[in-house]
Amino acid sequence: MDFISWLVVGVLFMLAEIGSGAFYLVAIGLACIYPAYYSFHSAPVSTQLTALTIGALIHGAIVMLLRRNRSKGKSSGKMPSDIGQRVKVIEWMDECTAIVEYRGRQWQADKVDARMPDAEYGIIDSMHGSRIVISTEGMDGKPA
Repeated sequence: MDFISWLVVGVLFMLAEIGSGAFYLVAIGLACIYPAYYSFHSAPVSTQLTALTIGALIHGAIVMLLRRNRSKGKSSGKMPSDIGQRVKVIEWMDECTAIVEYRGRQWQADKVDARMPDAEYGIIDSMHGSRIVISTEGMDGKPA
């Protein structure tokens, strides 16, 4: 392949990443720079393919390290900006489950402990997916 062909293939991989969200396609797209360089200097196709393989391995390893570090930084479903925020209880479904209003939306909420009293307001203890875990202990029913 020639220099321009390698660059076009690399750009196509990077554009495919936009549609798929698979970040490894960017790594392959970037790896196409190496065989393009060797093609520009008239290296044989075997050298170009070796450069592509090595480049893909290097960029793939970088992507894996970045993803691993990113996932370690996330806490288990908790969003620090939401923890400790007050929610208004719209309706208690049973002794542990309620519908609450938070940020203009209705959410399903569970009590931290079933022995906590039902209250008109609660405090976010944690978030698990689309469910909020709230504490109702000490809530006097008055908004902050």
